[in-house]
Amino acid sequence: MTPTPSRALRTISPHGHIHWQSRTYSAAFALSHIGERITVEQGPHTEQIEAHDPATGRHLGSAHALTSPIIPAPTRPSPVSGAATMTTTVTPAADDSGAGPDFYLDLPDARIVATEALLEAGENIADTIDARAMSCIYGDAGLGKTFSVRAALKEVAADLVLLLQFRSRPTPRDIRMELFDILNLEGKPPAHPSEFDRLLKRALARRPYIVVCDEAQQFSRECFEFVRHLYDTGKGKSRPAILFVGGEECYKTLYNEPALASRIYIWQEFTPMEPAEVAKNIPLFHPIWANAAPELIDFIDQEAGGGTFRMWSKITHHVLEGMKRRGLSDVDETLARWAIRRSRPGRPVRRDDDR
Repeated sequence: MTPTPSRALRTISPHGHIHWQSRTYSAAFALSHIGERITVEQGPHTEQIEAHDPATGRHLGSAHALTSPIIPAPTRPSPVSGAATMTTTVTPAADDSGAGPDFYLDLPDARIVATEALLEAGENIADTIDARAMSCIYGDAGLGKTFSVRAALKEVAADLVLLLQFRSRPTPRDIRMELFDILNLEGKPPAHPSEFDRLLKRALARRPYIVVCDEAQQFSRECFEFVRHLYDTGKGKSRPAILFVGGEECYKTLYNEPALASRIYIWQEFTPMEPAEVAKNIPLFHPIWANAAPELIDFIDQEAGGGTFRMWSKITHHVLEGMKRRGLSDVDETLARWAIRRSRPGRPVRRDDDR
């Protein structure tokens, strides 16, 4: 009998599972590029395997065997390549070229953690693209909505993703002009709205575009209606897939307009991580938390982290700076308190004349 090798290349399924040596392992520590592979080897415990980047040998995390069987997800054409199945693997957040979603503050050595929300977003976006539908991903700031969308769209051809993002409240004219530029349409933009709209409809029908309306809480009802108008005039596969990504105001505007709400194919709300999720995910998010005491992670989250990756990125950045200045190799409570003080505004002081 041929002995089972101690190391082997494996891929991770879209649901974050590794099948190795006749067992299924939960790979909740990271999300990676589609189609790549990882090296796995037996860990120190029977129910554990270790994952490595096969190119660099870098340790990516540990995976543990599941206690319940996996129900295979139905196969469907991938929105990326049209293949029958889609495989997801574990790598650092970006490749050497820097491609991929950016961590807040460009946090070095941070890893994409395959939280339930991120995996759900990937599945929802794939379903939206397959159906050529409109969907809404919403929630408070700092919860990873935009990050998750960009991670899910990373392998889609860049010229098919039309990203609309405005710093202040746009008008339908602003959206028309932005689409005109992104689509690289020739000539001058039409002066009359109806003529402009016909031009955009023809252009959007040529290829399977995905229109991503980021920071959609900035959109007025008229802007949502304009995007719906562009969508409704398409037919079948000539329709663009539409993703609205934004804060609570985005959800409220869409939900309170029946003509808009009835066309939303999937609603997904991002919420802060629960304490159990923080305890599970933060040690996988950055190497400095891998061996930190659970009590310390819980303390930081209760004081400032708030179950949001943006705050944890900020705190981690300060901790790294503090470790470098103090020559430390581990995080302690004193350093954590220092990072927390820098990461959040001070609590207001109550003065007698304020009463």
